[in-house]
Amino acid sequence: MLIKNTLALLCVVFSFLGTMAANESNNDICSDAVFLRRASIAVTGRLPKPEKVKAFLSSTATEKRSQIIDELLDSEAYVQYMTMRWGDILRIKSEFPSNLWPNGVQAYNRWIYENISTNKPYNVFVNELLLSTGSNFREPAVNFYRAFPTRTPQIFYNNINLLFLGKRISDTEGSVFFSQLKFKSTKEWKEEIIYLDYQNDAITQSVNLPDKTSVFLKPGTDWRATYLNWLTSSQNNQFATVMVNRMWTWLMGKGFVNEPDNWGTHNPPTNPKLLNQLTKDFVQSNYNTKLLVKKILNSTEFQSAQHYESHRLLAEVLVDALSDITGIWDSYRSRVPEPFTFYPVGTRSVELGDATVSSSILDLFGRTSRDVSLENQHATDINDRQVLYLLNSTNLEQTIRKSPRIKQLVDNTKTVTELCHEISCLILGRYATEIELKLFNSYYDKNKLNRKDFAADLVWMYINSTEFLYQH
Repeated sequence: MLIKNTLALLCVVFSFLGTMAANESNNDICSDAVFLRRASIAVTGRLPKPEKVKAFLSSTATEKRSQIIDELLDSEAYVQYMTMRWGDILRIKSEFPSNLWPNGVQAYNRWIYENISTNKPYNVFVNELLLSTGSNFREPAVNFYRAFPTRTPQIFYNNINLLFLGKRISDTEGSVFFSQLKFKSTKEWKEEIIYLDYQNDAITQSVNLPDKTSVFLKPGTDWRATYLNWLTSSQNNQFATVMVNRMWTWLMGKGFVNEPDNWGTHNPPTNPKLLNQLTKDFVQSNYNTKLLVKKILNSTEFQSAQHYESHRLLAEVLVDALSDITGIWDSYRSRVPEPFTFYPVGTRSVELGDATVSSSILDLFGRTSRDVSLENQHATDINDRQVLYLLNSTNLEQTIRKSPRIKQLVDNTKTVTELCHEISCLILGRYATEIELKLFNSYYDKNKLNRKDFAADLVWMYINSTEFLYQH
């Protein structure tokens, strides 16, 4: 589908300017519409539903923002979205380089899902993850140690320091804490047992922890526990600080330390005072992740009209948003031959839990490969191929034209103005502005369109707008 005339192009511009004007009505706090969309996407990876938009914008309750935050945090969508975010950095993938295979992927994802659903304290979550042993099917957390093409104590140690201390360079001495780990296969297809080999107890000398504290590794004990006791201790401020910064990054688009896994004197935090206070609160709350998220969402920084870091929607969020808008869902399948997996119609891309699953559109918009544990593997730029797809894809045009969701809006509205408001609420989470309504009505009258074709053009125009493509 091509841009049809100059007026349509102007609509793209004005759709973004409308929200900017709404923001600027208060130099400190964003508008209700911007807040609801921002919070919904940040917490659940989903656009707010139109009925929720209308109710929220019409509400005069003074506590409505904190109430919607609680509602979002208690939702199934929050658990699913955070499961995806953790799966990205824990390298959950059936094929190379993780080679977890579908059974391991499903078990691992479910374990993470249950931990987020119950809001397990972060330090407990990390301890259970890193102290795990047993079958990769029955003790899913052990898949952490399986998700590497090369399984060595140094590789494990490097990845743990990257994830939980934000360090891209690790010492070599600490790898001894993970030198007891061994792997063996069973007669069950693709099952693997992770166990500790205590025959490796020849090492009796003391070992230095990263803070230079000397510890003695006792024979017949799990040496990982020695390291984990130090790593997750409330005295190790870096452990909590890295998590706070990561959650700030996920919710705000950019961390105090950016990138969140690249800590060091070369990359100091932009607001150390606020970061330190959030870290202190996080530790005092017994590492309550949901409470940390709630505190960030209720902050003036998150609700700022001027200082929020605008960033393009993640691939999964963007693709799911298009499906929510049109009511037509992509079909997904896993190319891993054993077992070959077809996902049910209506499965959201956020729920896939496996980067091996085939999807050309997710690849186009830069979904993470899950080959490494770095946050920067998310591609959130706009490139020429993406622009051409959104402007000219025959598949996207047909999806919009056949959309049952858009047809329902056309059938249930009586005027062009009412239809414009409904589509704007659906896609942008706000009502159409007066400027937009004048442009849209003029476009409708000038081109003598039927309402169905007009609605399709309007949807197409909105999804090509910066306001839709970006979290702002």
